[in-house]
Amino acid sequence: MRGLPVLLVLLLGSSAASAQTCPDFHRFVDFGLTGGDGVTYRGGIVLRAEGFDGAPLLLTAQTLCRDVRDLAVDGRGNPIPVVAEVAYDPAAAGIALRDLRVALWPDAFTEAQVAAAAHLAAVYNPNMTVTRGEDYLCALAPTGAVSCQVQPPFPNQAPVVAYCDAGLCRMPVMAINATLAVNATWASDVADPAAIGAQVSQKARQIHDFLVPLSAAF
Repeated sequence: MRGLPVLLVLLLGSSAASAQTCPDFHRFVDFGLTGGDGVTYRGGIVLRAEGFDGAPLLLTAQTLCRDVRDLAVDGRGNPIPVVAEVAYDPAAAGIALRDLRVALWPDAFTEAQVAAAAHLAAVYNPNMTVTRGEDYLCALAPTGAVSCQVQPPFPNQAPVVAYCDAGLCRMPVMAINATLAVNATWASDVADPAAIGAQVSQKARQIHDFLVPLSAAF
């Protein structure tokens, strides 16, 4: 699912905003702005590609840059590429994750609703066992699969849902704002729905707390 937002963005863009090789070195990335002419320009939300100590944060081989003319440069003269998706190194983020991505969506709030639909259906399924906590609502299937909705850590009301099965949890869409969203996966050694709900809530907060200092826009 994580490739879908990028695919949509690239399909909606013009040839001036097609996939492009990224600069060899960059300290920031720019998620760009789409003009009234449908062309993508620089000037979107900027995220740091390196920590405040200068250590790299991104898995650069997985960054999807776009072909945008007239890139901005940082204070040291390094280009700031316009991107459709970046993958942060979970080790650099200090969060126990397998994968952490930030990507463009045409409508991140709608996609979050779509991603939550299966969980919402499960909550009202009489064959499911529903567990409620202070900040989570989980549904346990007879197969052992668990889905949990937690309070959104970013200032919007888009649902945040994770699906856990066979020791792996997947958070398909956590909306940062109307056009940016997080996708994350992690290994989980807990099976109890209440423990999973607490874990999902913790991961969502950890991701929020990691990303917020990386952009003045959050």
